[in-house]
Amino acid sequence: MIPDRPARRPDVVPWYYAYCAVMAFIYVFCIVMGVAGIVFRNQLADAETPPALIAFLGVVFAVLGGVLMTAFAAAPFLPLRPWAWIYHLVLIAVGMTSACCLPASVPLLLFWIKPETRAYFGRT
Repeated sequence: MIPDRPARRPDVVPWYYAYCAVMAFIYVFCIVMGVAGIVFRNQLADAETPPALIAFLGVVFAVLGGVLMTAFAAAPFLPLRPWAWIYHLVLIAVGMTSACCLPASVPLLLFWIKPETRAYFGRT
């Protein structure tokens, strides 16, 4: 049984949803660039980088972008359950792997681990 949740949604939750939307769009861009690398591999190749390597990197970008885009796009629709709080925490940690996302990820993390956010998701 899940304990009672606070009546008020923590202020960090809408900011987290905005973070998820931005991250999902970034990973859509990775998919597009991966496909472009595959399609234009011959034009992008030079003496040091063969077309096969560019195609391989394009596949890596497209697949990784697809997985992460799906993970971030699904996040706002997850139920308010303890496991979902951990899922969201992992997505914040994924953002911390990039220096560009670090300024958004660190404050999110600091507010995400607060007791009121944990209680909102049923974690005690």
